[in-house]
Amino acid sequence: MRVRFSLLAQTPQILPINYNYYIASVIYRKIESVNPDLSFLLHKPNTIKFFTFSKLMARKRKPFGDQICIEGRAYFDFTSPKKDIVVSLVEGMLQEPNIKIANANFVLEEVKVLREKEICGKEIFSTLSPISVTTVKVEDGYRKIVDLYPNEPKFYENIRKNLIKKYRLLYGEEPDDADLEIKVRRAKAKRIKIKDTFHRCVEMVFEASGSKELLTIGYQAGFGERNSMGFGMVKVVNGRSRRAEEG
Repeated sequence: MRVRFSLLAQTPQILPINYNYYIASVIYRKIESVNPDLSFLLHKPNTIKFFTFSKLMARKRKPFGDQICIEGRAYFDFTSPKKDIVVSLVEGMLQEPNIKIANANFVLEEVKVLREKEICGKEIFSTLSPISVTTVKVEDGYRKIVDLYPNEPKFYENIRKNLIKKYRLLYGEEPDDADLEIKVRRAKAKRIKIKDTFHRCVEMVFEASGSKELLTIGYQAGFGERNSMGFGMVKVVNGRSRRAEEG
């Protein structure tokens, strides 16, 4: 289920350019305000949350230094395969429409349910928020988490393994088909700060083929890791499906 939250800045608002953590905080607070039990489950550490969100989109958006100024209207998209997460967030947002992202103040103007594309065994995706993929390496006897880029084969294998894990946890069974091939058409490296840590990630347009089950879970819950911090949301950009995405 995919929804769009349209916001209005009644005066120019300044927020950190690394705002992912602050939008995630809004999401958690809004869910907690209407469904504390669900919020408790989502706060459990080292668990897949089954939701992600896009970058904050705005026409009047001016970056300067480590901040951005937003004027007028902005929006972000949210997706989850779990209806209770989406419903709780929507109810929480509507219950208190004043939205504070870091020190920036917005008013919720509209909540729109977006039409979901029925995913096929081959799709072209474009990221709405960058994809984060990691691996563990041992250096000097210590285990270290390392961010991966698309020039490393393990980037693709770890995406596939992560999607299988999500499918298994969501449905309680293994996918019938676990094949996945990703071909990157365009990629742009990014660094996003969450709290005090920078994470390497990548915005990209990519062709994905193979398991319809894995492609669907990626479309609904996000590709890669750290989805609940605003990583890995995608849209379909095939010409035949663009209208469905915009619905």
